[in-house]
Amino acid sequence: MGFYYGRSDEPPPAADRPPGCFDVIVVMRAVFSVLFWPILALFLVILVLGAAFWAFTVHPALALLPLGAGALGVWLFARWEQHRLRPPDA
Repeated sequence: MGFYYGRSDEPPPAADRPPGCFDVIVVMRAVFSVLFWPILALFLVILVLGAAFWAFTVHPALALLPLGAGALGVWLFARWEQHRLRPPDA
């Protein structure tokens, strides 16, 4: 206990050590595990819209392909959520 009141050669207890790299990695993994799916969804929406704009420059009817693929993806996700989150009385 001499490190509180004066010089001491013994290191501080483990509870008082500053956080290290492992603590930072654990927190970053927790944050990214929560944010992974929303960020992926944003990138996919941007990709589909970019493909739709590119297809529209080639031919207007081709723009329906990426938009239809995006709509199909949203519909499949909604069906998956509907089956996954059934009410308890159903």
